[in-house]
Amino acid sequence: MLNVLLLVGACASGGQRDPATGEAALDAATGSTDAGVDVSETAPALDASPDAHADGGSACPPGRHRCGESCADDGPDDPSTGCRLGCGMPCPVPEHAEAICTSEGRCDFRCVPPATRSGDGCRCTPRTCADVGAACGTIDDGCGGRRECGSCASGSCVEGRCRCGADDVEPNDAQLAATALRELTDAPDSLASYETWNLHEATDVDWLRMRVRDEFDAGNPIVTVTLDASATGHDLDLGAWYVCDAGGDGSACTMGAGDAMLGRGCLGETVGDVPESVRIEAECSGTNDTGTLFVRVRARTWSGRCDPYRLRVEVR
Repeated sequence: MLNVLLLVGACASGGQRDPATGEAALDAATGSTDAGVDVSETAPALDASPDAHADGGSACPPGRHRCGESCADDGPDDPSTGCRLGCGMPCPVPEHAEAICTSEGRCDFRCVPPATRSGDGCRCTPRTCADVGAACGTIDDGCGGRRECGSCASGSCVEGRCRCGADDVEPNDAQLAATALRELTDAPDSLASYETWNLHEATDVDWLRMRVRDEFDAGNPIVTVTLDASATGHDLDLGAWYVCDAGGDGSACTMGAGDAMLGRGCLGETVGDVPESVRIEAECSGTNDTGTLFVRVRARTWSGRCDPYRLRVEVR
C-alpha cells in the first residue's frame, strides 16, 4: 500500500527523471523542469547588434562598409584600393580611361582626351597633325598610335615645327628690338642690300631700322624697300614705316597699302613667292625731313626652308 502511494505522488507532481542521472528532465514545451523552475533566462540571447537587418542580412556601423560577408573600415579615396567603399582591389577602367573616385566614395572613370565617354567605355578618335599644330615629325595620336606629319625642306624639326638656325641679327622679333643698320642719305642717293638673314621658323619676325638723313637736295627723302623671297619658297610679308625726327605726319605711302601703326608707312600687297616693294615719301614738320626707317619681315606662309631672303633699301 505504501509503494502505491509513492508512485502516485510522483505522477501527480508531473515529475519525470532522467533514467541515467535521476535528475528532473526539461519539458520541451514549457521550458521548465519537473521542479517547475523556468530556465529560459539562462539561455543565450539572440543577436541584437546594430548590424542586424530586418530582412535577415546585416549592415555595418558608421565608418565601416560591407566587403563580402564581413565589414571593413572605410578607406581613403584612392582608385588603387577601390576608393572609400572599396575592398582593397584597384578600380576597373576601360581602354583610354583613368580611374577616379566619386564624391560618394565609389569607383568611376574619366576618358583621357581625345577619347570621349560612350556608355561604359571611351571612344577614341585619333588626333591629326593639324589638331596639335605639327608640321613635321611624328606625333602620338592619343589613341595608342603614331602619325607622321612630314619632314622639313631644310633645317630640323623641333617639337613638330621646322626650325632653321637663327641668323646673326636675332633676337629682333619686336620693333623695340629692331636691328640697327647703316645710315642712308638722299644726297647723294644711297642703297643698301642684305642677303644673309632668314626666318628661322614660321612665327619668326625680323625688325630692322636705319637712319635716313635729309641732305637738302631740293627734295624730301623718297624711300623704296624691296623684299625678294624667291630663294626661300615662302610667301613673305613686308612692312615699312617712317618716323620723323622733327615730328609731323605728312609722309605718304605711294606704293603699297598705307598704314599708320608706327609713324607713316606701307604694307606690301603682293601675294605669293614673288618680290614685293613699298615706297614712302617723307614729309616732316619744318624743313628737315631726317628720320628713322623701320622695316618688318615676316611670313604669310612658311615653307620650312632656311634659305635667306634678299632685302634692298634705296633712298633718293
